[in-house]
Amino acid sequence: MKQLLIVDDELAIVEALQDILSLEGYDIVTAYNGDEGLQRLMASKPDLVLLDLMMPVMDGGELLRRIRTHPDLCDLPVVVMSAGRLTEQERRDSSHFLAKPFELEDLLGTIARQLPADGARV
Repeated sequence: MKQLLIVDDELAIVEALQDILSLEGYDIVTAYNGDEGLQRLMASKPDLVLLDLMMPVMDGGELLRRIRTHPDLCDLPVVVMSAGRLTEQERRDSSHFLAKPFELEDLLGTIARQLPADGARV
């Protein structure tokens, strides 16, 4: 079973995504800011991260930068979800960008395309 980490400070979004993606067969781990997200990344080693940019404590841009500069995480697929604009660096560092609000079909298709094939670990 593929594990996804959702990092977003909006409880309603996290809960909705967790419910939907669990029903799709994914194991879900959640975090509500970038610092908590980094801790979850190191503890759970997910297959993909769904990352909001605008969050307290550590924003998504900083978490994305830390993922890309960490030797064990640098190849991890990171789908950025945001109502805001990405910087050029965030655009380069993200695997894919979904503008909020997005359609469920777009999210599910993006996740499927970004995940490594069964048996392969990025």
